[in-house]
Amino acid sequence: MIRSFYQRVSFLRLLVWLLPFLAPAVLYAQVKPDVTGIVLDPQGEKIPGVTVKAMQASGGKPVFQMTDEKGWFHFDNLGAGERYNFTFTSIGYKPQQLDGYTIKKGETINLIVRMRMKDDSLAQVVVVGYGTQKKSQVTGAIAQVGPEVFENRPVTSIGQALQGAIPNLNITFGDGQPGRSATFNVRGFTSINTGSPLILIDGTPGDINLVNPEDVASVTVLKDAASAAIYGARAAYGVILVTTRKAKSGQLQVRYSGNFGWGQPTRLPQVIKDPLEAATIQNDAYRGYAGSDAPGMLAVIEYLQKRKADPSLPELGVDATGNWIRGANTDWYGLFYNKQQAFSKHFLSLAGGKGNTNYYLSAGYLKQTGAFKVATDDYKRYNLRLKVDNQVAKWLKIYDNVEMAQGTYDAPNKFVSGGYNIYRYLSLFANPYEAIKTPNGNYTQAGAVTFGQLEKGGRTLAKDRQLKNTIGFGTNFLDSTLRINGDYTVLATQSRGNIQTNSVYYETKPGNLAPFVATDYYSSSYSENFDQVVNLYAEYERNLGQHHLRGLVGFNQEMNTYDYFNARRDANITPDKGALNLTSGVASVGDSKEEWAIRGVFYRLNYDFKDRYLLEFNGRYDGSSRFPDSSRYGFFPSVSAGWLVSREPFFQSAQKAINNLKLRASYGSLGNQQVGAYAFTNPMGVYKVSDILDGAQPLAINAPGLLPLNFTWETATTLDFGIDFTTLNNRMDVGFDWYNRKTTKMLTKGKTLPAVLGASAPKQNAADLSTKGWELSLKWHDDFKLGNKPFSYNFSFVLSDSRSFITKFDNPNKSLTDYYVGQEIGEIWGYQTLGFFQTDDEYKNYGVNQQRVQSTSYSLNGHPMAGDLRFANLNNDTIISNGQNTADNPGDMSKIGNSQPRFAYGFGAGASWNGISLDVFVQGIGKMDFWPGVESGNFWGFYNRWNQPVYDHIVNDYWTPENRDAYFPRLRAYDALNNTRQLGVAQTRYLQNAAYLRLKNVTLGYMLPARWMRKAGISSSKIFFSGQNLFEFTHLSKAFDPEAIGDKVDTNTSNGNGFLYPVQRTYTFGLEVNF
Repeated sequence: MIRSFYQRVSFLRLLVWLLPFLAPAVLYAQVKPDVTGIVLDPQGEKIPGVTVKAMQASGGKPVFQMTDEKGWFHFDNLGAGERYNFTFTSIGYKPQQLDGYTIKKGETINLIVRMRMKDDSLAQVVVVGYGTQKKSQVTGAIAQVGPEVFENRPVTSIGQALQGAIPNLNITFGDGQPGRSATFNVRGFTSINTGSPLILIDGTPGDINLVNPEDVASVTVLKDAASAAIYGARAAYGVILVTTRKAKSGQLQVRYSGNFGWGQPTRLPQVIKDPLEAATIQNDAYRGYAGSDAPGMLAVIEYLQKRKADPSLPELGVDATGNWIRGANTDWYGLFYNKQQAFSKHFLSLAGGKGNTNYYLSAGYLKQTGAFKVATDDYKRYNLRLKVDNQVAKWLKIYDNVEMAQGTYDAPNKFVSGGYNIYRYLSLFANPYEAIKTPNGNYTQAGAVTFGQLEKGGRTLAKDRQLKNTIGFGTNFLDSTLRINGDYTVLATQSRGNIQTNSVYYETKPGNLAPFVATDYYSSSYSENFDQVVNLYAEYERNLGQHHLRGLVGFNQEMNTYDYFNARRDANITPDKGALNLTSGVASVGDSKEEWAIRGVFYRLNYDFKDRYLLEFNGRYDGSSRFPDSSRYGFFPSVSAGWLVSREPFFQSAQKAINNLKLRASYGSLGNQQVGAYAFTNPMGVYKVSDILDGAQPLAINAPGLLPLNFTWETATTLDFGIDFTTLNNRMDVGFDWYNRKTTKMLTKGKTLPAVLGASAPKQNAADLSTKGWELSLKWHDDFKLGNKPFSYNFSFVLSDSRSFITKFDNPNKSLTDYYVGQEIGEIWGYQTLGFFQTDDEYKNYGVNQQRVQSTSYSLNGHPMAGDLRFANLNNDTIISNGQNTADNPGDMSKIGNSQPRFAYGFGAGASWNGISLDVFVQGIGKMDFWPGVESGNFWGFYNRWNQPVYDHIVNDYWTPENRDAYFPRLRAYDALNNTRQLGVAQTRYLQNAAYLRLKNVTLGYMLPARWMRKAGISSSKIFFSGQNLFEFTHLSKAFDPEAIGDKVDTNTSNGNGFLYPVQRTYTFGLEVNF
């Protein structure tokens, strides 16, 4: 087998398909008429056993062939000069027909046929908890996609491919850092304590971000309580089931895919390049704030004027006191970021079997180069997967699934100092007149906090490793009506983090060096999660006339052990080599351990009558170690029902319009155990007292706090109504769901206790939340003949929305600093603005005191001036204020927006003809508001601090007497510094519309002709070009990428700063070869 494999992939054979035009004689030197082809399924997999009929167009006796194990067929006995039609049939697929092929002597006809599933979508099989069901039997809210969403898009992670593909599966990345993990959410805001879906890889827990997308066979999302109830306490907010490709019987099948490409930032801050203009505007902004010139700026302006007249002058001058005078001309962002970042991805799989043993082996490699130019950062991921199964007996199959993955991010140490990260520092110092280094070769302060920390500040290495092994068995008895299955999984997840921080020095004045970070150190941390999972379940089904019963009962147990250790030591001996034994300073160590376990029994009972009336019961009795003995166990049942209306006799006359119609409803509850492992206990802290007794510091123990009363499960109860139907001859598939999820007994702070008690109030299950939403899915597919060859096309559209409201919370005054009853999650409270005062006297005529929101104007001028904002006096008093800052008395504030994403959508379209394919995917958010935080320097620029860069979006759009319709107010620094200033308070004028439409992917592919492949032993080969994040349409300020503004779907924040790793726009060339 190994020898055969190497023969197949030898260099000479690969040359045949890479350079087909060099050997036309080999490809065409056929003496007899020859018809050869390959048959593929919708995902490009080869289909064995397809019946191929060749029929003369004029009639006569047909000739039959059948595709072999690799999907190939071959006719060499057809009559020369005759015209033939070819028909392809296979169980589960629509018949395909190719007409009008004239057989000529000495000519080879090569066909590539892509079969389509039968139009009856209700006959499709979907993955559910602990098994599969026909789509016609599904009564819960379940969505599934196949490998097509991955194969047509050369993505680096599953999350990238799924974004916008499934309604109400919300996926965010936050930024574009290489290897960035996706965050998954199902059906909107879950809980004030957050809540994420349970993710299972082949039925057991795993890290979805480490799974190779090419290994995926399907992804199923269980959205409602009825479909997720069987998984119990970890599935309160949905389940994501990832099923990887299975071992296959038959001859060896080899698949290789390779992607090569590059990326570039979608958006970078655009600053004006003229240093003199920037310095002048900043100085004017400072004068607007203080009434005087900015410190040192007159000298800068004067020196820049001199350099403009005499370019030979150095970038930095020296004044009379010996300090630097800045006068550079630096393109900070051009020097800081790479214009192109290379990446590559490779995947190889082998599948086959002999006798009773089948196998699937795959390996993957990914490398992404980061955006930084001065010091590289890169991410590498390695994947290895092995599946082996053996049919030991007719009634018994055993299997072993092994998965190994490792992801490593090696980057310069982008350390945080003073609460600022490197992107924030860049926004503080990236002025064109600032130099990166002094004439002496040392960093300036601006250079040290940006370029310096990347180049000299040390490095950080983050490594995640996962090893997973599942062994299991499957049995069947009584003519397969009784099936017993079991598996045992061991999952070890290790994370290693090494950080070396070196002091970076800068030259404050000629010959004087100072450190940016005073303490240099090396730290190392290691954590390990060790999971053990046991599943044992039995399923029985029986038909009783027109009644069909199917029942499942099972047992599940999971145990997790978490260990963490970290060590740090100051004073690096060598800045280029990081290790604890290469330090000489003060050392500190720490560790922690944690354990939790869950154990449950579950059931599912399906009943249908006449294959029309469907009823399903699911439930689980769960116990979790995260709760006290008195409330450790909970029973969480659900029920769902369906009606296949289209199978009713009275509906037959309507089936020409509506081919299939099913109505669904479900109701159920699930407990949520996503709380701390020891949340029901109060640990006692141990520390050393400051006093010395007998020459030593004795230990002391803190008194424990109060234990929460009746600490128990947070419960999510969901009511769901759905409809599924197909129309237009089964070409259009439509699904719609409406749901109401009530989250009760959320853990929150308890009632305030008397101070004399001496302890803070324990948390209580004392808050409730209601989320209502809906989701829509449309799919269309069709084909027709174009140039006597099949042209197939499809499109899909998904749309979803949800809103969440607090229905119970202990905040009787409805203070806006906390949750309150009636609050919509994500609401943004702020002031309404009425444009600018156009003259100084206009404020006097307004007669309203605005000092609460315009402190800078009052401190300098005693009142607002022309070019300052005018705030609406909603409560008709004499002052602009937030009242008592409550929902009932907000003063002049009102709800001005909401930060939660709404109307999430995705649109995909694809077409293929004669081996050419085109796929387009668009994704976006229809409604979302965003308030830039006061530290949003890339948006506010010098309005935040006077010495911040002058951005293009501000420079020609601030108020002056000649520019009264400007967007920004008159020049004045510090107006966005805090919430007592006119740009620091949330208000309507600068509330950002964060809705967006993004051309997520375009892929153009070409399936190379079969006649080029056959001689090389290649079944099929495809080349493609793909672009990711190609274009975005948004009203959001150019300072932000719409997917990197700092908010996430499961948080209640309403502002952000956008200081994140740039999102990438990527271009990829790739090929896929199947042997």
